[in-house]
Amino acid sequence: MGPVVDPREAYMLVEADPDPAFRQVTFSWSGDGAADVLLRLNTLSYQAHTRGDLSPLLLTRHDDGVWRLTLRLRADFRGAYAFCPSPVPLGGRRLTDQEWGDLNAAALPDESHPDILGPLPYDHTLRSVLALPDAPPEPWLAPRAGVPTGTVAEQRHTSTVLGTARRIWTYTPPGYAELDDLPVVLLFDGDDWAHCGLPTMLDNLIAERAVPPVVAIMIDALDPDSRTAELTDHPRYLRFLLEELMPWVHGQWRVTADPARTVVAGQSFGGLLAAYAGLHAPRRFGAVLAQSGSFWWPRAGDDDTTDFTDRPLITAFGTADPVPTRFYQEVGLIEQPRILVANRHLRDVLRARGYRLDYAEYHGGHDLACWRAGLPTGLIALLDR
Repeated sequence: MGPVVDPREAYMLVEADPDPAFRQVTFSWSGDGAADVLLRLNTLSYQAHTRGDLSPLLLTRHDDGVWRLTLRLRADFRGAYAFCPSPVPLGGRRLTDQEWGDLNAAALPDESHPDILGPLPYDHTLRSVLALPDAPPEPWLAPRAGVPTGTVAEQRHTSTVLGTARRIWTYTPPGYAELDDLPVVLLFDGDDWAHCGLPTMLDNLIAERAVPPVVAIMIDALDPDSRTAELTDHPRYLRFLLEELMPWVHGQWRVTADPARTVVAGQSFGGLLAAYAGLHAPRRFGAVLAQSGSFWWPRAGDDDTTDFTDRPLITAFGTADPVPTRFYQEVGLIEQPRILVANRHLRDVLRARGYRLDYAEYHGGHDLACWRAGLPTGLIALLDR
């Protein structure tokens, strides 16, 4: 297998490895004034930071002035990446949290790569997306000629329960004026989903009849601190959904009251909250889409922790009477260990308790680039016609 790009025009090379399950990937960056350049490769670079050794992900400057790093990655790897040039050396020392934050804030995308994530409302850095040949395909992502497009509207919603006002983005499908009793998908971190291709994915899914026409409600997370505080205050946030948001949605759009066709979807803390809503409000939310759910919460444990069965939500699913909620759950194989192991624990509990569950693992990390690929699969599983 030769390079997938012309090296005279672009810098990334993907080449064969002696083991066909892997590829040799060379990342390159050109620029002046850097003492070191870090490859910020989602999850892997964070893991290197927590170990206190960034050297495996530092590029080397060659005689031609180009910085390069070759990594051996599985052929089904997908992940977001960027280059972080530093005016000071990075090798041989542990960065403070402030230094790590400043370094990431200076991230630059691979300008030779066409697939760029961002900017997002609360993260203005641009990231490139690497998808190696065996990574799950993304057939729904690109706009298609002749496919009717839905409408995205932005509104303000004020919550008495949460004591906040926020933006809500709503996708309505093509031909909405002639439709009624539509399935509804509620997405946490809507500030991401409204800006990373979800409307186009829904257009294509609907056009191919992979899912029925659907209304999507994308909820603003406000900011990182508010997001953490709200999405982990499960009883309060569920009150917001049941008492304020869903009545507001039903008052404005012609959506179903059928819980089996009402999907609540989230990633990380959002996946944790989605599963909580599916357990405690099954008559409202009968379908849960959880990606990289933080089921380890509220105690992360050490990196070698292998037993998460005592975590509150996992315990609740194991002891409460089963409810008629259907699940799509996925997690990355290179996530932080607590995320992968806790997701497997919940998977085992759901199966043992007789829940309808579609479960998947992908070779990637805690990454919007991976969730973007998996979300359509989850919607197809939960909204099958």
